[in-house]
Amino acid sequence: MKNKPENVIMTEGDPKKIIFRFAQPLIFANLFQQLYNTMDTIIVGKINGDEALAAVGVSFAVTMVMIAVATGTGIGTSVLIAKYCGAGNKSKVKTGISTVLIFSLMVAALIAVLGVVLSMPLLRLLKTPQNIINDAANYLRIYSLGMPFMFLYNVQASVFSALGNSKTPFHLLVMSSLLNIGLDLLFVGGFSMGVSGAAWATFIAQGVSAVISFLLLTDKVYIKDHERAEFSFFSGAVLKEMSSYAAVSVIQQSVVSVGMLIVQSAVNPFGSDVLAGYTAASKIDSFAIMPFIACGNAVSTYTAQNLGAGKKERIREGYKASVLLCAGIAVIEFAVIMLLRRRFLGFFMDLSSSSASAIETGMGYMTDLAFCYIIMGINSSFNGMLRGFGCLKLFLSGSIINLTFRIIFTYALVSVIGVSAVWLSMPAGWVLSFIYGRVGYRIMCKKKDSAGISDI
Repeated sequence: MKNKPENVIMTEGDPKKIIFRFAQPLIFANLFQQLYNTMDTIIVGKINGDEALAAVGVSFAVTMVMIAVATGTGIGTSVLIAKYCGAGNKSKVKTGISTVLIFSLMVAALIAVLGVVLSMPLLRLLKTPQNIINDAANYLRIYSLGMPFMFLYNVQASVFSALGNSKTPFHLLVMSSLLNIGLDLLFVGGFSMGVSGAAWATFIAQGVSAVISFLLLTDKVYIKDHERAEFSFFSGAVLKEMSSYAAVSVIQQSVVSVGMLIVQSAVNPFGSDVLAGYTAASKIDSFAIMPFIACGNAVSTYTAQNLGAGKKERIREGYKASVLLCAGIAVIEFAVIMLLRRRFLGFFMDLSSSSASAIETGMGYMTDLAFCYIIMGINSSFNGMLRGFGCLKLFLSGSIINLTFRIIFTYALVSVIGVSAVWLSMPAGWVLSFIYGRVGYRIMCKKKDSAGISDI
């Protein structure tokens, strides 16, 4: 596990350059991850129409819960692996990686079974329109079967990042995204398999990326470790320590996704036309927030490595660098969205045949959120620092407050201002979450037992 050129050493050098260098592949990787998740929507919507687009959109709200558990496991794992790496403890790095891979596959198998069995009941609970519920259920069942692949890839990508290598996950995502696009076109366009074809394309692409990433990680960490550091394939003690990090991240990600499900149920009664416009705009929004999430993950790894190396004085500059990067991205995104929002909507919908309500919904969503992404960037950077410090309870409680407020905001105003209450609740929740986290962090810094963290 020698440091190679693709590995960024975060405990030495200019924090700004380190954050910028490490965040770039993460940003592009996250964008390709979103492209990977979005191609089903684009191709199905363009080939099969607005009802098929709405079916995938409703399904995505449920699959986000599954993705949240996989992502949360990866985030929690990466923080601890980064600390082991920063401290130079190779035995624990190897033991931690093998332990979390075994455990995550067990969890993934359980989620896959639940997803197949509960697809239709969940969609009925969400008040899914009858004209799209069967397609949505088929998509969910097939998607659920790919859970072991999704977990395996997400955890391994997080491990690569924790080791300072953000390029390998990016390259794998490019490969799997291109494969997914090709299979989508073949199954949906060529074989006329509709929504189910899109789900099978995702299943196969996930499987290929998971297997290749496993082979690369095994080769890097275990086969090419010339020092032959001793390790255990599975350690209950390491799993317990890792669970304290991963559990909070999983809960946080799941709370966010469940909150999105509840909010989604406020959109569904407006009908498939509004749902189609909302789905298209939410996909574009998902692309827009990915760079900010990547910056937060970069700060998390940076903080954890420097904390593990006993260099907490470097963390402040890393956080500031991430905020600066997010501000620049937010300005660019605002300009691009305001200029091209109608064209972006056209990627998902045939604007010549889509209803006026679908187009109006999508345009309104994108226009309103374009003004608010800087808030998302600041909040994501701050949350990344909290995760790196291990302030996971504060991070979790902030996320719960964010989602609770969003739900209350949405249902209180949806009958007054319409469906726009759904997306306007987002920036309001970000502001409240940041204020809560900042105040809580200041209080922690003043306590005598908070020697492990530093004020910013």
